Amino acid sequence: MTEATQRGRLKIYFGYAPGVGKTYQMLEYASELKARGVDVVAGFLEPHGREDIVAHSEELERIPAKRVWHRGGISDEMDVDAILARAPQACIVDELAHSNAPGSERPKRWADVQVLLEAGIDVATTMNVQDLTSLSDQIWHLTGIRVRATVPDWIFQGADEIILVDVTPRALLHRLERGAIYAPEALNNDVKTIFQERTLVVLRELAIRQTAQALEARKKRGADSRPERILVHITADPATAVLLRRAQHVADYLHGSCLALCLHSEREFANVPAAKRRALERHLQFAESLHIHTELVRSENTARALVDYARQNGVTQIFIRRSESAPTKFFAKRSFTSDVVRRAQDMEVTVVAEQRRDGRVSFAYPEDEAGSLMHSGYASLSPGITVDEAIAAIRRRAGEVEMISYGYVLDSSQKLVGIVSLRQLLATERSKRIRDVMLTNFISVSEDEDRETIARLMSKPRLLAIPVLDEEGRIKGIVSSADIMAIAQQEASEDIQKIGGMEALEGPYLEVTFGQMVRKRAGWLAVLFLGEMLTATAMGYYSDEISKAVVLALFLPLIISSGGNSGSQATTLVIRAMALGEVRLRDWWRVIARELTTGVALGAILAAIGICRILLWQSVSGSYGKHYLAVAVTIGCSLVGVVLFGTMAGSMLPFILRRCGLDPASASAPFVATLVDVTGLMIYFTVAGVILRGTLL
Repeated sequence: MTEATQRGRLKIYFGYAPGVGKTYQMLEYASELKARGVDVVAGFLEPHGREDIVAHSEELERIPAKRVWHRGGISDEMDVDAILARAPQACIVDELAHSNAPGSERPKRWADVQVLLEAGIDVATTMNVQDLTSLSDQIWHLTGIRVRATVPDWIFQGADEIILVDVTPRALLHRLERGAIYAPEALNNDVKTIFQERTLVVLRELAIRQTAQALEARKKRGADSRPERILVHITADPATAVLLRRAQHVADYLHGSCLALCLHSEREFANVPAAKRRALERHLQFAESLHIHTELVRSENTARALVDYARQNGVTQIFIRRSESAPTKFFAKRSFTSDVVRRAQDMEVTVVAEQRRDGRVSFAYPEDEAGSLMHSGYASLSPGITVDEAIAAIRRRAGEVEMISYGYVLDSSQKLVGIVSLRQLLATERSKRIRDVMLTNFISVSEDEDRETIARLMSKPRLLAIPVLDEEGRIKGIVSSADIMAIAQQEASEDIQKIGGMEALEGPYLEVTFGQMVRKRAGWLAVLFLGEMLTATAMGYYSDEISKAVVLALFLPLIISSGGNSGSQATTLVIRAMALGEVRLRDWWRVIARELTTGVALGAILAAIGICRILLWQSVSGSYGKHYLAVAVTIGCSLVGVVLFGTMAGSMLPFILRRCGLDPASASAPFVATLVDVTGLMIYFTVAGVILRGTLL
């Protein structure tokens, strides 16, 4: 490295499977750097109990891992802040594709590495070919394993140096047999699936090809030949993620670039269902995460607009999905696909078919979205088989399915008719039929169900998984409780930020830009400020009363804060109850009844405390004059009224927002407090006018 202000260099040790020697060679490289006098540290190592790795790493300075609480346990993650504070010249980081535990500053380790590179630190790291995002569908088709922790191709393509670590598949299998890669008890089904000689041969070829492509791309950068440009048509269909990954993979292979276009007519833009709109937004975000330029265009003829956009932007290939029943306006029998092919005769059009494996559709949703949590692997059973046959069937498929806590009973048309737990199977007489023991009153969700709703459904009965059904009741996959945890945390963070009186941030606190931070907070502050102006107006209206009885001004902060605090409490409780599904819109009258009595009780408690305080202070200093008893009664009655109003307003505001189709979390505590401030003043001076008329007023 030369200058601390320059970007660091990224070196990737690339392999086709665990155990080929990536980490060992990375440690060899670190030892060479140290011998040359380079300041190098181990940012994170995952030895997996391998003695040679542990022994080789002892000569290096290791940065202690950061401990993150996750799913009832502790996860060790790379401490980026500690590495930046140490400021070495170089750092080695194992497992670039690792997903950090929820609660970490960044969701992926490759994002942590980007921070180190931006700080001018050279980084050497390791990854496997199955970690590449663009190969996710190909790896799934080959192994049946959906790799969820991946590295964007632009990270791999942009590496300054890629070292292919290679051994023959036969030698790798010998290492596995000797226990040099994993301990015997650590050989799970995924490991056994990958460590098949046929699979290893294919993975090795992929790794060699990817390395060669990356090296060739580096040589051809800046060439005079016309670069390839690939255009992807984005729709709400889940298979769009497959389209994006494949297009990006082809673009990398051809050393070109990729564009993504979302097209809709004016009428469709105005009537896009919420679920479809969310799917489009997720696909656009996924494209941006792959460094694919995205655009949104409105047009009545989507096929013509797609081809026109391609010509205007120098596109050489168009990637689209096969349309089943999408006739154009003027040609009833011509599909969208055929129309694009007819119009784009001067460029290549690639029609990507739906991938299947073992008769099951690949649900390739973008990463970190609700669809990506739905696993297509599950234990399916027939209602006519016996319990003994069901247990045997589950045992045979144990290595293929995501989880085996439940068996899903399907009829001949693949519709879900019942669910049976593995525990129930083991405790039931083996000769009984599944139809006699299955649970038919089960909980399920639709394909477009909101993620927050899934989390709420799963929390109540303490389910381990929920089946996902299509409109006809056919099972499409399952969502497990472990997978929904991160989504629930994200939704909760957004609600907490809204309750605090601001828009939800679009990233970790320390990574949000200054302009975004100001923009997210300024709007709410301005609204609240305008609301507080009404408080000043109200005080001006009652200026005569304040001038006659100055003692009333002493208790203004007490009255205002009590109403705001009680309203904030009520709105927080109701929003939480709504989020957990404990109350619905039809329960508003029950909430009013509870908060009415609660508000009176809370107001009476505060009134008693306030009156005692006035009487005590009067006996000590005589600060409130001869009419102190009337002042005490005024304060007490005002507190009851203000707290009651604050409680009622705070509890009803979320219902009003929900009724209007808005997010109840927008009923933030500052907003409720501002609303109660103005009404609190009116209640206070109205009560004072009634009680103190003829004495102080």
